[in-house]
Amino acid sequence: MPEPPEKDGEPSALKTSGLLLAIPTLLIVAPIVGYFVGSFVGRWLKGEELGGIAGLALGFAAAGRETYKIYRRYQAEEEKRTRR
Repeated sequence: MPEPPEKDGEPSALKTSGLLLAIPTLLIVAPIVGYFVGSFVGRWLKGEELGGIAGLALGFAAAGRETYKIYRRYQAEEEKRTRR
């Protein structure tokens, strides 16, 4: 019978890898979504190029922020694991 994924409160390897694999996905998807949303808003405000660039910049900023939050969560879990 397989052991449970978390033993004594330790994060499983699958959980940790899933957490860290979200980072490349964020770095790809957030700027793309930001560009398309910015282009849509730009067309609505009659400034498509500026809207796309602003959306792209906001997408990169959002991706960076979320990446930082994920990395901080990973560090906290690793710190808990090493203290035991």
